[in-house]
Amino acid sequence: MGCLIIGIVIGFLVCLQVAPESTEGVFILFGILIAIVLFSKRHDYGKKRNIILSTQGIRFSEGETFYKPATIPWNELGEVTHLKKVLKNETTVDVYNILELKKTGILEHAKPSVIHYCNDFGRQVLNSTTTFTAERAVELIEKLRDAGSEKARIQILKDNNKGKNPEEVKKRLRNVPWKHRLVRYCPTCKVIFVVDGRKEQSEQRCHSCGSNEIYEDEDEYLKTLDKGE
Repeated sequence: MGCLIIGIVIGFLVCLQVAPESTEGVFILFGILIAIVLFSKRHDYGKKRNIILSTQGIRFSEGETFYKPATIPWNELGEVTHLKKVLKNETTVDVYNILELKKTGILEHAKPSVIHYCNDFGRQVLNSTTTFTAERAVELIEKLRDAGSEKARIQILKDNNKGKNPEEVKKRLRNVPWKHRLVRYCPTCKVIFVVDGRKEQSEQRCHSCGSNEIYEDEDEYLKTLDKGE
């Protein structure tokens, strides 16, 4: 969206230079264009952009500029692909994660549904500290697709939402003195969080997935990978 807005602004300035006598008309025209772009993105940041996984299938919104709701039952879902787009400029590197969902049967060769999933930080489950990177999301979607029964899917959903209520976590941390608040990193969820340093290390767990395989920071985790090579 940023590039589109910049393009509109540049076009606006060029038009002012070319036809300064039509300033009012130019303002109205480009004001309408910006309003259309912002209105189209209203759906992007709303609840309708949530991904909903149930025992029946997956619900989501697909598209890039204009979004439309879509549903795929598990027995119609085929290959799930995770794509990464990396946009570099002089000062920053932006990473965007995209999920492509193909259908089975007669729609197998149709254009896949596209979910613009997130940047490199993942999505958080509603009313939970559970965070899913794009990689974890694909793994969960494939597990639900391949599950043999509704009962199995219920269990999968329970097992993958181990995060606590965010308000409960905040309330608990208020009782922890600052000197005992330790920042930790979970490589599975790619999140940074705070734990109570008075607890044994084995009791310190990720608020998102419940794992106790946590590190002081990402660099410490990467060092363990280097040692394993």
